[in-house]
Amino acid sequence: MSVSHVVMWHLKGETPAEKAVSAERVKSVLLPLVETIPEIISMSLHDSVVHEARNADLILLSEFATLDDLQTYQVHPDHEAAAAVIREVTTARVVGDWVSQN
Repeated sequence: MSVSHVVMWHLKGETPAEKAVSAERVKSVLLPLVETIPEIISMSLHDSVVHEARNADLILLSEFATLDDLQTYQVHPDHEAAAAVIREVTTARVVGDWVSQN
């Protein structure tokens, strides 16, 4: 069993270059969490390749062994600090979580 956690954001910025700056800011605060939060099994960030207003600009895919591990990650001080930065450069987010039987 594992828990998949997906977050999709709309980034601040009017131009692709401005959105790219916002995306890099998100990546710079999230990716290091793999080294500081042991509950994270995997984490990757992906730029959307379809640029329509209704589509997300940036997608996070992450995996945890258990739902408890996901919850530990969500309240970890390093994650909370990263989330504060992310809120500064995003306008909206959607989250999805599910359990997979491996």
